[in-house]
Amino acid sequence: TLKSDLTLAIGNDSVPRAMFATSLDGRTKGDKQTRIFLRADKTVGYGELMEVMNLLRAAGYLKIALVGLETLPSADAPASGGAVP
Repeated sequence: TLKSDLTLAIGNDSVPRAMFATSLDGRTKGDKQTRIFLRADKTVGYGELMEVMNLLRAAGYLKIALVGLETLPSADAPASGGAVP
C-alpha cells in the first residue's frame, strides 16, 4: 500500500522504502512469480505510484495488480432502481 503521506506498507506493517524489496522477499519467501496487489491512496500522484511500481520491477516482481478501493454511495445519492418523482 502506498499511503497518502507516501509511506509504504506491506499488509498492515509500515516498511521503509530502503527495506521494501527485502521485506517483500520475506513475505513471498523469495517467489518473484507471486502476484503483488498494489493499492494507493486516492491522493497519491501518478508519478509516486510509478516509483513504487519501478521499485517492484527492480526487485524482480513483474506480476503487479492495481487494486481499486470500493466506496460506499453517499447518503445523498439516489437509490438505484428507484423512480424519480
